[in-house]
Formats: sequence, structure tokens, C-alpha cells
Amino acid sequence: MITQIFPRAYKRYLSLIIFGSIIDDFFAWSHKRGYTTNTIKHNLSDIRLIDNYFLRQGTQCLDDLSHNNFERAWLYYCRHIPRISGVVRQIELFLEETRGLPPDSPQPKTPINLEIDRYVNYLSNVRGLANKTVKSHTKYTHNFLKYLCYDSNPKVLKLLTSKEIEGFIYICSKNMNRYTLQHIIGYLRSFLRFQYEQGVIESPFHTMIDTPRNFRHEQLPRSLPRELVNEFLLSIEQDSAQGIRDYTILYLVATYGLRASEVIYLSLDDICWRAGLIQIPQSKTGKQLVLPLTDAAGDVLIKYLKKSRPSVSHRQLFLHAKAPYGPLSRTAVSEMFKRRIRMSGLSIPLWGIHCLRHSYAVHLLRQGASIKTIGDLLGHSSAESTCVYLRLDIEDLRGVALPVPTEPDIDDVPMNLVLEHYKQTHKNRKNTYVCEKKSLPSLRTFLAEIISDYIQLKRSLGRAYSTEADILYSFDAFLANRYPLSRYLTAEMFSQWCTTLHHLSPTVRRRHMYIVRNLCLYRCRSYPQSFVPDVLTFPNNHQPITPYIFSESEIARLMSAARYLRPFPSSCFPLRSEILRLAILLLYTTGLRRGELLRLKLGNYNSKDMTLLIEDTKFHKSRLIPLSFSVASELNNYLTLRHKNRLPMDMTLSPCTLFCLIISH
Repeated sequence: MITQIFPRAYKRYLSLIIFGSIIDDFFAWSHKRGYTTNTIKHNLSDIRLIDNYFLRQGTQCLDDLSHNNFERAWLYYCRHIPRISGVVRQIELFLEETRGLPPDSPQPKTPINLEIDRYVNYLSNVRGLANKTVKSHTKYTHNFLKYLCYDSNPKVLKLLTSKEIEGFIYICSKNMNRYTLQHIIGYLRSFLRFQYEQGVIESPFHTMIDTPRNFRHEQLPRSLPRELVNEFLLSIEQDSAQGIRDYTILYLVATYGLRASEVIYLSLDDICWRAGLIQIPQSKTGKQLVLPLTDAAGDVLIKYLKKSRPSVSHRQLFLHAKAPYGPLSRTAVSEMFKRRIRMSGLSIPLWGIHCLRHSYAVHLLRQGASIKTIGDLLGHSSAESTCVYLRLDIEDLRGVALPVPTEPDIDDVPMNLVLEHYKQTHKNRKNTYVCEKKSLPSLRTFLAEIISDYIQLKRSLGRAYSTEADILYSFDAFLANRYPLSRYLTAEMFSQWCTTLHHLSPTVRRRHMYIVRNLCLYRCRSYPQSFVPDVLTFPNNHQPITPYIFSESEIARLMSAARYLRPFPSSCFPLRSEILRLAILLLYTTGLRRGELLRLKLGNYNSKDMTLLIEDTKFHKSRLIPLSFSVASELNNYLTLRHKNRLPMDMTLSPCTLFCLIISH
């Protein structure tokens, strides 16, 4: 065979000292794996360089090669000629499959590897975890032991402290969100529990580690309009085998709402052409979902099987577009989806391929399909999983949206009293509208390090912890002023501090005391004999004040009174009355919190659907609020007026940034 590729120079390849005897077999093996003749030709040219490399390393024959030799060659070419590194791996795989490479000489295991092996045996044989789960556990356990410098000091676990554990969590939090950090802390707790049960660690640190706060359904399902999904599918060119494959995958995901794992597990046997059915293997639930094979989906699959799929022995439906042909991975499907988005030129966020599944569910919901039907089509085992899409049912939610209250005639509003009250309230205020952020004082007591570490830990777990930090700093300032020489916290000192909170309501006072108590509990981890306040001495929660319910007529009068507000002296705020009137309207008709109102951005308003997107609010929740037609009209009028006054209209800026200035002045 080598004579067909290199009819004149074939003797050079057959005379190679190390690989000359296997050139013909390597050609046949590569051709069987699906490589083209041109690709094999380039690979054979690179084999000459690899042969010379091994000769320079002292290898004299094929039998002297091992996995270690190929590993060093691969690292060398990765640094110098990256394209040849892939050929090194191919030769290694060929020799492993056909002749068998001698096993690597066992390397001495480090203390970390020995400890990891002991832990893996516990996870697999005692807890019965799957291999993938064990791999996730050991990955971060290895990082934790490396952080502790376990190789140089194997006794570090016996001397472990909570501060070292928190230091590792703090480092992880810099590059991870709350969800990933929660998993890592779970792995860390499991490892510490194992060490505690084995008697290596004396303290139950696994019960002392705080975890980030994660709430269910924090984010809205990320979906795309059906028209945009269709436009995206049409943008995929189908003049190549890879284009046809990508279109078929994305079409099935958008039409049946498949998960990425379900796509890669589809096989040729899952398509029942005579019965007109397609069987979806669900790895998440372990069940098989049977759905009807539509005529359109059948035509797309037939085109793919005839023009795109290579004729190989693999039974998986979708394979790699280039040799070596094999099943796709989840990562390959996700990367393909993102690549097609970039090639389409459409303004589609890079959310991941799961957004097509959400788009399919929302499309069914808006077409009037029941929750049970949608759940069956998506393969949900519980209706609770499907109900999350109800948060995107805009038209049904719009039925509870309030309209703009009918404002009274101007003469009915005693504006002279309103203006007189405004003058009396604001006559002594200066025209200063920029609030500087106050800086916290320095910590001065024996609790300084504990307070600093505690605040850092809370913030590394995803909490802002600003109000709580102010309370702890004030507690430290009190101790510094009243007990400057003390080195211990006592019940008397805590009681004296509580007397300074007399101006607060019992509920707020109780909250302040709880924050200090949590600090004391945190301190007990390092100093078990330290003082902890007794909860029974805290004041009871005060009965909440009965809220005042504004009537529609009162809201209308407030909106009318807002028209008479004078603009700020600075020309930067010409729409003061309009903004405050809109703020009152949105608070009344949508039920927004004040903080949610102040954080609204121009990009949160969708004029086409007449909705407001409220992002990352209390408990990190997001929601979609449909507006009534009259409220949407008022908001559109405000945006038009904002544009006429040449105010910023960037979608990243907030149209409500002036609310805090107006309310506070």
C-alpha cells in the first residue's frame, strides 16, 4: 500500500529503523478508521520525524517503546510542532491495539496519591458511588490536599484547623459561582467526614463548614422566541456533510426538546420507520421516551443518513464529522451549537443548547398545551419540573396586571397644600445629589481578626454581607471605646452593648443581637470556651405594623401631585416629575419592591411583549412581569420623552437611576 502513495520514495519509509516494518499496517489501520488518503500521506511524512526523534532519544527498535516514550514525545511536539503531537497519539493507539505496548514502569506514589487511593476505595466500595461521581470527588480532594502541602507534611490533616479550610474555600470562590462552590463544599464535607470517622481528624469539621445559599428556580428558563429558533435553523448551511449533521441535531433538539445527552445516545435502532416512532433514551431518568416521528423530522433524518453519516460500524446516530469517526460527546454538541450561533450572525445569547429545550416547552405552553402534555413530551418524571415554565406564560399573567388609575381633575387636587408642604420640608436642604459611599472604620479590638475572617467567609459564599458588616464593626467600636484592654468577651460586655440598641424596635434589636451571636458561634470553632449569648435573653419579635393599603383613587391623586414637582436645579435631571410619576405607577401596578424599581435597566423592558424582566432580586430570584396595555403605553411615552431630552438611552443603563435621588430629596 505504501507503494501506491509514494511510488518513488516508498523505500525511504520502509527503511525507517523503528517504524519501517509497520508502515503498511498503519496505512490500512488508518484507512479503516476513516482517514482520507491525503491525511494518511501527511501522517506518514510526520512519522519520519517521529522516527528520528526516538533515535535521538536512544531508542533502537520498536520493542523498546513504551507509553512513557510516547508521553515524552507528545510533550516535546506539543511545545515545538503541535500538529505532529496528534500523529504521536495515533501511532501509540495503533501499537496498543495491534501489538500491545509494555506497561509503564510503576512510578512511586506520592502521599497525596496514596491518600486519594484510600478515599476512592471508601467512595466506591462503602458508599457505592458511580465512577463519574468518584472522579468529581477526587478532583477537588486532590486540590485540597495540594493546598495543604500534604506531600511535604503528611501530618497536616491531624493539625487541621477551620481557618485552613476556609482559606481553601475562599480561593475556590474567586473563580466559581455559588452553585459550583456548593458542590465543592459537599465534596470537602464528605472527605472530612471520612477522615473524622477514620480517627485522623479529631474535630468534626464536616459539621462546621458553611455553604452558599442557593434557592430553587432562581433564574427564569432561558428560552428564545419560536421565530428566532426557526430563523437560526434556516441559517445553517447544508451544502456539506457537517452542515447537514449539525442541522439535523439542532432540528431534533428544537422539535422534540431533547437534552444534549439524549442526542448523543440516539442510535439507529431507536428509529422505528414502519411504526413512525422515535425512542429517546433518557439517561437522566433511566427511562425510554417514545414519541411520534413526524414526516418533517423523518425527511430531515433521511437526508442526513443518505448524504452525511459515514458508513461505519458504530450504531450511534450522530458521529464525528471527521476521522476517526466515533460517537459525539456532550461537550461537542454544546460547542457545535455555540459555533453555529456565531456563524448565523443573529443576536442570540450564548446560553447553551438547553435553551432550545426551554424554547420548545414555552412554545407548547403558548399554543395551549397542558402541563401534563408538556411534561410527557419532555420526559419529566414530576409535574413540578414542568410548572417552572408557567413563569413564562405571559398572556395568562397579563390578566392580573393592573391598568393605569384614572387621575382626578387638576382642580380636585389641593396643589397649594402640596407645594407649601414641599417648601417647608426642603427649604433647609442643600442642592447636593451625589451620595458618597461611607468607609468602614478600622477594627481595633481582640475580635478584629475573627470579624475580618468571618466577613470574608460570608462574602466568599456569595453573600453581600454589608449591613451585617456594619453591625459587627459597630460592635467592635463599642468594645474598643468601653473595654479597650479586654481580651475576652463576657456576658456583661454583650449586655452593655445591647443597651445601646434601645432606639431600635424589638425585631431589629433581636436581629442585631443574632448577628453578633453568629459571630460568637463562629469563634467557638477555634476557641470552644468562648462566650456565646443565650437566645432566651433576646427580645421577642414585635408584632408587624399593619400595612396601609392605598386605594386606586389615592394612587391617582399621588400621580397627579407628582406632576407639580419642580425639576432639580441642575439641568442633568429635567424629568423629575415624570420619573416620580412613573415610579408610583410601576410600584402600584406591578408590586415591585423599591430596590427592584431602582435597579431597573432599559434592557429589562421588552416593548414588543410589554414585559419587565426583574433580575437577581431577593433570594437571587428572577421573574417576568407582563404590563397592561395602558401601563406599557405610559412607559413608552416616558422613553420617548427621555429620548427627546437627549438622556442616555444605552440598553445597559437604567432608566430609573434617578429614583433614589428624587425620593431622598
